[in-house]
Amino acid sequence: MRVLQIGCGGLGSLIAQATLAQGHALTIVRRSQQPVPAGAQALYLDVVAQAQLPALSSLQPDILLYCLAPVTGQTYQQTYVDGLRHVLANVAMASLKHVFFISSTGIYGENQGEWINDDTPAVPADEGGHIMLAAEQLLAALPCGHTALRVSGIYGPQRLYLLRLLQNSERWPTQVHWTNRVHEQDVAAAVVHFYQQVIDGAVLPEHCIVTDGVPATQHEVLQWLATQQQVPAPPTPPLQPQSGKRIRNQYLQQTGFKLQFTDYQAGYASILSSLQ
Repeated sequence: MRVLQIGCGGLGSLIAQATLAQGHALTIVRRSQQPVPAGAQALYLDVVAQAQLPALSSLQPDILLYCLAPVTGQTYQQTYVDGLRHVLANVAMASLKHVFFISSTGIYGENQGEWINDDTPAVPADEGGHIMLAAEQLLAALPCGHTALRVSGIYGPQRLYLLRLLQNSERWPTQVHWTNRVHEQDVAAAVVHFYQQVIDGAVLPEHCIVTDGVPATQHEVLQWLATQQQVPAPPTPPLQPQSGKRIRNQYLQQTGFKLQFTDYQAGYASILSSLQ
């Protein structure tokens, strides 16, 4: 399959490596002049700058992946909505079998510990969620298959927010807050898993949640990390009120995808081992 990938940041690089490992022909569009993974073709342009995009029309991809992230000087609106609109207006549609867009579970506005799944209506509660949902809605007019991959909080060896939070007692949680996460390696593996689904002729949904499906409260994760590192742990806050949401991943499981890191303990154990 010929894959056109828009964006090659931290997550995009992992997806690119997984794509190449599957034997796909890969062209990567990126803004910076940094190299792309060996084996991929690079096209250096800024999809937010519409004047540069006619170069896309000469490509004949089977699959398009949009996994751009904001950079300094560009807004969420420019990155997710304007950039995606420009790409869709310039890419050759005749060859496209499927378009994938890396979205976010931030489009769900629930914030009192509610359970969320793939059938939950997306009702954003903030500007970022509204912008991401607007980007998803651009896919609806496409003549080919399309799927928004709604990814929860991504963590990995270079994404150490909670480990840094553990070291700052002034920012420890004072109420119960539900969190949902997925290891960056599992996100990359899930993307290429869906590529294979396209090859196999599967009919994919318009959106799919990508998370490990094991919600945990923030203080629980911090307390576990503290135990592993033998440092002071944050206290358990009062059980009420609760914030955040709890997210299931039933469709991802139904496709036969197997997570490498099935919960935060498996993922962070690997990270802590690599940091030693």
